[in-house]
Amino acid sequence: MGRRQKPTYPRMEVELADTTMLPPRRGEVVMLAARGLSAKSIAKELGISPATVDWHIEEAKDQFHAMTRLDLISQGWMQGLFRARMLAWMLMAFSMMPAMRSRPTPLTGTRPPAVRNVIGRTAIREIRA
Repeated sequence: MGRRQKPTYPRMEVELADTTMLPPRRGEVVMLAARGLSAKSIAKELGISPATVDWHIEEAKDQFHAMTRLDLISQGWMQGLFRARMLAWMLMAFSMMPAMRSRPTPLTGTRPPAVRNVIGRTAIREIRA
């Protein structure tokens, strides 16, 4: 038997939502770090040294009071620095769909209950003390 392959997941397309929070080059470095690229990959893509990438990451960590790179990225999400392209597109698509739960039924004209007394196919009986 061969080795089990490590699962891979598609990378989210992250872009800067607020470009005024960081200088342009630091913003590019942090954005690429949020996409999951390593310091070497970021340096190769931007044409700078990995030490410069690390310096930009450290400066951004100081600015956002983050302890680690992961903490920096989560602070960026919480403070509105990033936005996801795919997520925004999906939210827009779902917002255009009609809401199914809130429509009155055609037979009774009333709204369906938000909570049903059924788990799977089994009806739950009310227990009285």
